Amino acid sequence: MKKSTKVRLASFSAAFLLVLGGLLLDTRLLLNSSKTELEYTYRRALNDLSDYVSGMRSTLKKAAYVNTPVLRGTVSAKLLEQSGGAKAAMAVLPFSQEKTDRISRFLSQIGDYAMMLSRKSLTDAAASEEELQNLSSMERYAGILTDALAEIQARLSVERASVGKTESLLNNVDEIDSLPSFDDSLDEVAKEFSEFPSLLYDGPFSDHILRREALFLKGKAEITAGEAAQKAAAFLHCKPEELEALGTGGSAIEAYVFSRGDSRIQVTRLGGEIAYFKKSADVPEEKLSYEEALQAAAAMLREAGISSFQESYYVKNDNQCTINFSYLSEEGLGVVCYPDLIKVTVELGEGAMLEYDATGYLMNHHSRELVAPALDAETAKKNVSPLLTVKSSALALIPTPGLSEVLCWEFLCKDRDGGEVLVYINAESGLEEQLYLLQKDEHGVLTI
Repeated sequence: MKKSTKVRLASFSAAFLLVLGGLLLDTRLLLNSSKTELEYTYRRALNDLSDYVSGMRSTLKKAAYVNTPVLRGTVSAKLLEQSGGAKAAMAVLPFSQEKTDRISRFLSQIGDYAMMLSRKSLTDAAASEEELQNLSSMERYAGILTDALAEIQARLSVERASVGKTESLLNNVDEIDSLPSFDDSLDEVAKEFSEFPSLLYDGPFSDHILRREALFLKGKAEITAGEAAQKAAAFLHCKPEELEALGTGGSAIEAYVFSRGDSRIQVTRLGGEIAYFKKSADVPEEKLSYEEALQAAAAMLREAGISSFQESYYVKNDNQCTINFSYLSEEGLGVVCYPDLIKVTVELGEGAMLEYDATGYLMNHHSRELVAPALDAETAKKNVSPLLTVKSSALALIPTPGLSEVLCWEFLCKDRDGGEVLVYINAESGLEEQLYLLQKDEHGVLTI
């Protein structure tokens, strides 16, 4: 064989091997990408399932304390929604058939039971002792399942394992085997409710939906970018020329946007109000208590021109403390207006402000005619569940799903387990409008 032929064959062979290697590499990368995508799908489904079951646990506890038909129907609808979401998430996971059937039956029975309670609420009948016991049992087992799912997630994290490669984690959790088998008759409950109406929820007061016109800015004059820079500089205690103009923006409210170093601030185009401020910072240690953070945040609100407010909930994380403030009416009634929300985040090192969000306040604050309630506190208290002990009462204005407002008596109550529950009774009709569980721990005070 000629030398040139050998060289040519060697070149062809090398080229072939390179092409083959490339194809194999592409195939391997494609397989790895598919596995990564599948793993992400599993992880997301596992997180969703855990969130839904944990939510069901809280809703089941609330359901035991609901005392009027309207709120009973709302809570039942929430249980039905959570049950369906949990089953959808579970269908994605590689559970064994045995485990799938067991958990699915448990979730379905909770949904069916919620429909039965909703139907019963139409007759204005109070929950029976047996029904209360069933709700308590369901809550307990929802807690068992929540803990089992948390165990799976923790082990996957610690062992840096893949859901797809460790299906045994999903099929060898003893707690799942102890899920109850309720009476078969529950499967037939409320079959006629094949299409339950879709309901809208505001959720916790701090996160109600912001869809309407900014009431506080209505009718106010438009300012220029230069005037907005003056407002921003005054808030930041700097000179306007130290700011960089970033144009306009804002999600709910149109605003001029400026930056200064690692800070960003928004000033509303109408009225020139500070809508939002955010500063990025790492806080190495926590020196201040919540009380000291509250004092610092309150001082910042007064400096911003907001003098009448009341703190409600707060959360501490990463050596930072975020506090929710609501407007406190200065009229004689002294009503807490929860829709008029301002959030202030203070760093717990030196007490400097890291975030200021007045969107809720600007969207909802306006001049209100707050009249004396038709029901006094003692009369309204009669509609609080007898399973709760009322500790205190106050008047509060709360948002509704329709983005209106309703005056309520806010009752801070104690439940049988020593936990705290907030119940809102309509100050005009006496209807039970809303109910929240207070969650208190080292991270703060929140509502669920």
